[in-house]
Amino acid sequence: MQLPYEHIELIDGNLVQEPAPSYGHQNVVADLLTDIRVQLRTNRLGNILPAPIDVLLGTNVFQPDLVFILNDRLSIVIDGKIQESPDVVFEVISPSNAFKDLKVKFDIYEHFGIKEYFIVYPDDKMVIKYVLIEGRFHEEYREIGFVKSTLMGCEVNF
Repeated sequence: MQLPYEHIELIDGNLVQEPAPSYGHQNVVADLLTDIRVQLRTNRLGNILPAPIDVLLGTNVFQPDLVFILNDRLSIVIDGKIQESPDVVFEVISPSNAFKDLKVKFDIYEHFGIKEYFIVYPDDKMVIKYVLIEGRFHEEYREIGFVKSTLMGCEVNF
């Protein structure tokens, strides 16, 4: 956390440096953030933030593309960092991070009890939603340009 480079994560004790996200990647993140925030202003269920923000999960430090925390759990934000599992995480896939997001982070997010995990492919806007049921992620749907979250109380077409 003391390193100057923003695109670094700590995974199982190893520093992993990422290249800056592409224009398409960031455009999808911005669209999702904007549309979800509009709905959260109305339903006031919690807060969503974009990277970079540190999420500490055991010995791992991640910076998910988007992270959502329900209002009654905002106390997990301590010293500007998320010290426990957020409720919802979005990872937008880049060629350089696909394996990490689809396998490594998937397993760690599941282990630490992330309730909803969205994987988004920016080129075709494919969204895969996983929900945690009895400690395991189960795919709920695959849709183009569609996000529906029970926890965030929103539905977005982007």
